[in-house]
Amino acid sequence: MTIDISNSGHLPPALTSTVSGHGNSAPRNDAGAVASETGNAKSGDTVSITGTAQHLRQLEHSLAQQPVVDTQRVEATKRAIDNGSYQIDPSRIASKMIELERALGGAH
Repeated sequence: MTIDISNSGHLPPALTSTVSGHGNSAPRNDAGAVASETGNAKSGDTVSITGTAQHLRQLEHSLAQQPVVDTQRVEATKRAIDNGSYQIDPSRIASKMIELERALGGAH
C-alpha cells in the first residue's frame, strides 16, 4: 500500500527523523528506509508507513478533535464547591494515584 504523505502536517518523530549515512551506503532514516539526500522524492520512490504509525496518526487526529477542557464537568464541580456538596474521598484519590503509577510502569 502506498500512502501520499505530502502536505500531511505533523508526523510522528519516527517518520521525520534526521537521516544519516555511513560510508558509501545510501542514507537511511530510523525506520531503515533509504532516504533521499535532498529530502525530495525521486520518481519511483515510495514510503511505507507501518500499521502502528497509521494508527498513531489516527489517534492523534482523534485527540486533536476533542476539547481540551470538559466545561460541563468544570461547571458542575464549581457549583458543588459553591454550594458545599463537593465531597473529597481520600481513599479514591490514593487508589487513582497508585493506579496511575502502575500504568506508568512504576510500583508493581
